[in-house]
This record gives sequence, C-alpha cells and structure tokens, in this order.
Amino acid sequence: MSRLIDDDLDRRTLTVFLTALVCLWAAHFGVEWAPDSFTRLAEMNWWAGTQIVFYLFVPMVVMSTIGVSPSEFGWKMRGTSSHWKVYATIFAVAVPFVVVASFSHEFQDRYPLYEIYRGQHGVWRDLAIWWPFYVLQFVAIEAFFRGFLVIGLGRRLGSSAILVATVPYLMIHLVKPPIEAVASIVGGLVMGTLAWRTKSIWWGVAVHVGVAALMDLSSLGHKGFLG
Repeated sequence: MSRLIDDDLDRRTLTVFLTALVCLWAAHFGVEWAPDSFTRLAEMNWWAGTQIVFYLFVPMVVMSTIGVSPSEFGWKMRGTSSHWKVYATIFAVAVPFVVVASFSHEFQDRYPLYEIYRGQHGVWRDLAIWWPFYVLQFVAIEAFFRGFLVIGLGRRLGSSAILVATVPYLMIHLVKPPIEAVASIVGGLVMGTLAWRTKSIWWGVAVHVGVAALMDLSSLGHKGFLG
C-alpha cells in the first residue's frame, strides 16, 4: 500500500512540475500572439487572458485528468474565516508603503497598469472593462503560485515547496522596478507560507486584489481622476 501511495505522489509531483514548465512558458510568450490590430485595451485584456488560461484553467484541467480535485490545491473556503486577521494585518502593513510610493513619478508612470493619462477621455469605461480581467488575473496568480505549486507540491516537498514556488514568482516580476521585484520575494515567502498553513488561496487573492486596487486608485487620484 505505501508503495502505491508513493507512486501516486510521484506521478502528481511530476505532473505539477511539467505542467508548470509549460504554463510559465506559455503565459510569458502568449502575449506575443496577440494580433497587431489590437487596441491597447484589447492588448491588456489579451495579456490578462493568457495569465488566466495558463495559470488557472490549464492546471485545473490537467489535475482533473489525474483525479485531483481543486480543493486539494487551495480552492476551499470552509474553515478559513479565522485567518482573516493575519491577512488584514499584511494589507495594513502594505498600505503606507503604497501611499508613499504613489507620489513618485515612476509609480505614476506605471500605474494603473492599463495606461491612463491626464485629460484622457473614456477612462472609466475602459477601466470597467479592464478591471474584471485584472481581478481574475490575480485569482490565476494565487491559484498557480500558492495553490498549484505550494499546496500541490507540498505533499511531496513539505514546506520547501514555498521556496520552489517563490523562484518563478520572482522571475515574473523581473520586468518591474527593482524594489517591486524584491517585494515579490517577501510576498512570495509570506503568502506561500500562509497558503501552506491554511491550505487555501482565497484570503491571498483578497490581499492581492486589495493592494492592486489601492495602487490603481492612488495613481488615479494623483492624476486627477478621483476629484
């Protein structure tokens, strides 16, 4: 019996690693497959769509083919209500750093991620289309890095899966400013540890979306769109 369990875990671990390699490659280069005729809004939605497909849907489909349910990768909410204080503390700590950073020109040039310029028309219409894709993209990020990798590999690697997942998480942030890339290491370790302990991704999704919303709204405020 123990041999059968070990064989099953080895198959699951190998499947996670191989799927991760394919999905990381496809999510990175999938942006280049967008048609040249796309508007900027369509390009951004295409980018978010590639993250959603390859970080969320593909891993779920692959795991379902070997009989692994989504709940085994952090898609559970039952029993997680008591964890909100820890995640609320993380968000509260992040708020002053975001507020201070929002005054820099580098921050205002980068956020909102969908480029907004002073005097631009149709901003709220475009953001109403963009933000749902943006939120789903964060669900995909947490599902992949904290659910699929941390929780998925944790049965074989234990807490070492947190470090394994943090490496590619840092690498997708290397296109961003150095400080933000360093912050991704801290975020990967902290959020990975919490996902490992709670066996759920949903509070992590809430924090990720909350911080992103604060960053976008801070930048919009500085650009005069909130007043």
